[in-house]
Amino acid sequence: MGQLTCSEECLARAQRALAAALWHYTDTPVVRPYYVRGCVPDQEDPAVIVALWTGPSAREKRNLFLLVPLVSGGLPVPPWRVVAGLMRLGRGTHLFGSVGRRFEGKPVLAGSALVEGGNQSCLCDSSPESEGPRGFYFERPGEPRRYP
Repeated sequence: MGQLTCSEECLARAQRALAAALWHYTDTPVVRPYYVRGCVPDQEDPAVIVALWTGPSAREKRNLFLLVPLVSGGLPVPPWRVVAGLMRLGRGTHLFGSVGRRFEGKPVLAGSALVEGGNQSCLCDSSPESEGPRGFYFERPGEPRRYP
């Protein structure tokens, strides 16, 4: 994972902005057949675990957990880049290797390829203060756990 070259507040701002952006995809698929089940701040790295699932009407439930770094080139990754990367997933999840961690007993896949490349500026310069939680996770349908 990358090292942050601007303030820690930028990382918290990026986490809140990403959680807000991904919340929309809990009701609308981010990419067929996956809906967002969570955006959990990682404890070890400046990253989030994005939890995807096939939704309530799927015959066969499939969960997918991606560790997505929130620092690239020393700056926080903007939420639009993470959302755009998730939209390109399609069914190519076999391309992502495991990071050696588990979430809900399932392997966590490396999602760094989703946010590579592109230039960005520090989120502290132009973004208004984001409100809301730094993350969320639906442990049960209709019952989100929020990460302050």
